[in-house]
Amino acid sequence: MESKAQWEIPLKLQLHFEDSEDLQELKTSEEFIELIFKGAIAALKQAIRKNKSECILYEIVNLDLKIKIKKTQYKELLNNCLAYYEKLEDYATCQDLLELKHRL
Repeated sequence: MESKAQWEIPLKLQLHFEDSEDLQELKTSEEFIELIFKGAIAALKQAIRKNKSECILYEIVNLDLKIKIKKTQYKELLNNCLAYYEKLEDYATCQDLLELKHRL
């Protein structure tokens, strides 16, 4: 996992689309999927470190929308992140996620 990268938390996104095909293309884009997972992990790290009762993962600024989860959902999200990075065989990130999970 890129520990030196600085993330603006929550990750601020702007989604622009013409039709549902644009959204379908976005949701299958590896680059977008990676961005979503990295943003979620950065937000979770901060929320866990600050012992927050909820975590705002993303802000979709052009839709005035915040995507957040409760503390009771942190482990489930970490498990989803683990499954994603296991598929990529990114075991260093998996180890970081396991350490983060143990801090809960």
